[in-house]
Amino acid sequence: MTTKDKELEARVRRLEDIEAIRKLQYAYCFYIQHWQEEELIGLFSKSACIDMGKGGLYQGEAGLKLFFGFSNHYNTTLKKAPPEYLHQLMPLCGIIDVEVDGKTAKGRWYGFGVYAIPTKEQPKALFGTGIWENEFVKEDGVWKFKKLCYSLTFSTPYEEGWIQTPVWKDRPEPRERPAPGPDTGAAPYPSGYIFPYHYKNPVTGK
Repeated sequence: MTTKDKELEARVRRLEDIEAIRKLQYAYCFYIQHWQEEELIGLFSKSACIDMGKGGLYQGEAGLKLFFGFSNHYNTTLKKAPPEYLHQLMPLCGIIDVEVDGKTAKGRWYGFGVYAIPTKEQPKALFGTGIWENEFVKEDGVWKFKKLCYSLTFSTPYEEGWIQTPVWKDRPEPRERPAPGPDTGAAPYPSGYIFPYHYKNPVTGK
């Protein structure tokens, strides 16, 4: 095999890796819509973690089960999402970078969505957005989440809007919440906070 053939093979492999990671992120968003616990956990490496900033750092298998356990996360006796529940997140403007060794990668997306959250009276309609900076690992030839990290920009009641209510304060608290993740200074609108980029400027390289 010539050097050119090897370079072409490496480029094709990298494109296949990027597409597999993109599909992984998209699958997460479809499963989270109705909070399909087993399907969601199946997307992660057993040593993975979920970093929700002040919302807690969930690590390993136990952390994944705690985070994706519907009755834990939404402080309810229900073991799965009720029919009126909705958590539709759309990943936008994705940038994926695979390391040279082809075994790890990082990706950044906007997560824009609409929600119907259970409350004591009736579901609460919200919409919101944030940014993912996720890490991925290739295990036995399959890409999985290594770290899911989300920085909230706003999560507001539909009838109020993010100028009036950037973050809905009456959202049910989970029964269990681990210690917060590392303090990155993350804060929702209107803080002006910029979630750190995993990549350099594609033009200037800075």
